[in-house]
Amino acid sequence: MSSPNKPSDDLLNQLYRQRKNQHTAPASIKRAVLTKHKVMLNTQQIWRRIGYVAVAASTLLLCGLVYWHYYAWQLNEPQISNIQYTTVELHSLAPAKQSDDLTERYAKHYNDYLSQQNILTMHHTKQAVLRQTEGDWQLQTCDQQVVRVSQQLIQALRNIHQIEGNLKNGDSVDLLFDKSGIILGISHSKTYMHC
Repeated sequence: MSSPNKPSDDLLNQLYRQRKNQHTAPASIKRAVLTKHKVMLNTQQIWRRIGYVAVAASTLLLCGLVYWHYYAWQLNEPQISNIQYTTVELHSLAPAKQSDDLTERYAKHYNDYLSQQNILTMHHTKQAVLRQTEGDWQLQTCDQQVVRVSQQLIQALRNIHQIEGNLKNGDSVDLLFDKSGIILGISHSKTYMHC
């Protein structure tokens, strides 16, 4: 809204156009501005083109490096289908007597290993009958050994879920021992104890 004391925007625009038409700029100024603008546009286009060329070259270089790495990796990797398996028998450059000694020692150590496996298997699991006394448990094995288990051990085994099910007086249980004789778990036996 225009007030009577101030001219309106339309009136100002009209007066500006009249004044501009009275004083025209020389054509040389117009040409100088246009040529400067063209030069500036050309340099911007050159830099833009250089940027596009740089992006294309770096992409091409990256693809070349990836292909070269893949190709070099394929050459160094042994092909599984080309590997031939052979059976190697025991060979020795030692005299026959020394070779026989090695064979005997190997057989002895292997037999010791097998016997230890049997002993460990026999002693890792024992079957027993549960007898409950005042808070403690007594476990009696076939060879009349009595193992007394304290309430603290029972609670510790329950906390780590190594006592299976609700065991009661007279149940047949399996005792799980480690190699030093420590009880690792007590579980309900699937078979009754036969002595």
